[in-house]
Amino acid sequence: MLNKVPAEPIEYTEVAGDAQAPSIDFFAILAAVLRRWKLVTAITLSVLIATYGVLKLVPVVYKSTVEILVYDPQRQIDATVQKPISLFVDAVGNDAMNTEINVLKSKSVALRVVRELGLDTDPEFQFHDLRIGDLVDRLRIADLAKRLGIADLGERLGFPGLGQVSDNSAETTGDTEERAEKLDGAADALLKRLDIWQESYIIFVSTTSRDPIKAQRLASTIANDYLAIQREARQESLEHVATWLKGRVDDLQSHVLETESSIEKLKVESGIRDSTEIDNVREQEIGGLNTQLMTAREEVNDKRARLEQARHAIESNGGIDSIPELTASATLSELRRKQMELNWSAAELQNKVGERNSQVLSIRAELDTVNKQIAAEAEHILGNMKNAYDIAVRREQSLEANLQSLTANLNSESAIKLQELRRVADADRKVYESYLSQYNDIAERRELQDTSARIISPATLPRSPSSSRVKFYALGGIAGLAGGLLLAFLLEYFRPGFKTGTEIEQSFGLPIVGNIPLVWRQKTRGVSHRRPLDRMVSEPLSHLSEAVHTMRISLELSSANPKVILITSALPGEGKSTAAMLLAASSASSGKRTILLDCDLRLRSTSEALRNKHQPGLSELLRGTAKLTDVVTQDPRTKIYVLPAGSMAPNAADLLMSKGMVDLVAVLRGEFDYIVMDAPPLLPVVDALALATVADKILVIVEWCQTSRASIYQAFRVLAPEASRVAGIVLNKVDFNQLPGYGAGYHYRSVAKYFSNT
Repeated sequence: MLNKVPAEPIEYTEVAGDAQAPSIDFFAILAAVLRRWKLVTAITLSVLIATYGVLKLVPVVYKSTVEILVYDPQRQIDATVQKPISLFVDAVGNDAMNTEINVLKSKSVALRVVRELGLDTDPEFQFHDLRIGDLVDRLRIADLAKRLGIADLGERLGFPGLGQVSDNSAETTGDTEERAEKLDGAADALLKRLDIWQESYIIFVSTTSRDPIKAQRLASTIANDYLAIQREARQESLEHVATWLKGRVDDLQSHVLETESSIEKLKVESGIRDSTEIDNVREQEIGGLNTQLMTAREEVNDKRARLEQARHAIESNGGIDSIPELTASATLSELRRKQMELNWSAAELQNKVGERNSQVLSIRAELDTVNKQIAAEAEHILGNMKNAYDIAVRREQSLEANLQSLTANLNSESAIKLQELRRVADADRKVYESYLSQYNDIAERRELQDTSARIISPATLPRSPSSSRVKFYALGGIAGLAGGLLLAFLLEYFRPGFKTGTEIEQSFGLPIVGNIPLVWRQKTRGVSHRRPLDRMVSEPLSHLSEAVHTMRISLELSSANPKVILITSALPGEGKSTAAMLLAASSASSGKRTILLDCDLRLRSTSEALRNKHQPGLSELLRGTAKLTDVVTQDPRTKIYVLPAGSMAPNAADLLMSKGMVDLVAVLRGEFDYIVMDAPPLLPVVDALALATVADKILVIVEWCQTSRASIYQAFRVLAPEASRVAGIVLNKVDFNQLPGYGAGYHYRSVAKYFSNT
């Protein structure tokens, strides 16, 4: 009976459930991407070829630039005329430069250039000729049509003259509407090729064309036509202003003459002398009297107010401190001081000796005398103030009388009307002189050269295309390389399965026991499983042999020298049977007495590979129809003892979980040094879980870059009750030629080369 070491069952979450999602090893992915250099190179070359094809269809363009200096944007017509003329000239404000740029971009300038250069017949500036005709010329469709006998292809497609070379000097159709449409289309095409920007007071104008000389002509013509339009607009505005000013000057002159005639007529009718200077002196005297009268009236009002205030203060026996005339009197001030002293002495003595005392009565008599003196002095001061007030009133009356007598002669109706006419005449004369000065200035400006804008750098003749095609090829190459790298990265990132042992260890927390290399073989049933085993025997120093020996030794070192090894996988086809045979052969080659049990009672892959499929085996042994000595055979090449599966059993799981299986393993432990059990896959059936109870260690085979993560997770969920027995994972069918590209730490190709040389 097998003595099992008791162990607490480890839940599935301890094996894989709590495992963190593997971190992305960007360096490994980068190395794998570089391994796909052929794909990256192919995509890059494809993009470069496509770029070349596109550039062949895109015409080469040349760019010419002209510089225009707006000398002083404030020196415009409206800077020399006043607001009445702003009806004809737009003001130039802070947006003057933007206005000039908008003029350059206007349709009127474009139409003028189109007419001057005849762009309405230029195929480069016509839509159909530019898009269809250019493509036809580049693809040589016209030549092909002639060879095929369909020279009228353009007529059939609805494009007359398709493929024919256009001539700028071709005669126009005479149709006004058609020509206007062509002019408009050419102007729109020109505006699309126009680029204008500003730096300080300099405006840069650039145009593009497929012909460098034409590009220079376009830029030069646009600048010249812009300046011509500005000069014409300026002259036209000046003409408008001059005409308007001339009319205003004539009207004002007539008005001044008419007013002066009315003045002379009025003087004759009223008998008024032409004493303008005398009248002016009289008016100055009147102005002076008015000023003096206003001052006199203010003085009268001030003296009246002071007199009334002083009288009120004296009558009410109030304070006189606020009245300057009263406080300025030294006599009154001395009497008031004496009055205060007597009042104080009488009050103090009365408190001591009583009101009837002779001294008190004497002081009161003296106080009455002082009060009378104060009243007399106050009346005297009021009299003086009254006299000053009367003098101010008489002076005011005198000024009013003088003013009235002086203005008596000027208040007549004729005199007033004459003065009004003179004021009107003076005002009209001033306006007339102002407009006459402006008109003379405009007349001079019409004869002067316009210096508000000029060309400071003529249009350049481009020597090379405006945009180098090397840039497009560079961009195409960069785009192709980036696309290839991205595609290679996505292919590697979304490739199914695991690529490195690090990913598996991070995902499941289990070590990688070994890596079995991929052995290219024919897909012949039976032989395909046998060939890796034959190669291991025939080439003991091969890469395959070393990998299997490493797997066995790692398994022995990872635990206390396990004796019964169960090998299974998540799904069929991952190479578990081959791995079981290779592990057994490695053990046998080390001198251990090794037996291989084919426990897959359904597929029996191991039995088929070792040519024991039709012999009685484990199935008969567990059912009691055969003995152990009758069913165990030995492979002559590998020295492995083999217990084949035997016949198919419908109740395979029950047989493998039976007491007979436990007893069999116990017997084999005594007879052999190493027992390898090839179990069915975990997900389709439960046979492997039934066998796990009798095994010391379990190896799970995972096919490199093929077995999905979900399948491996499910497999470990099945093994959760026996999780403590899982020794680790073996990566099978590993392509070591690609493994360095995934960041493997050991360069297996060098090892293989070393063993092959020895």
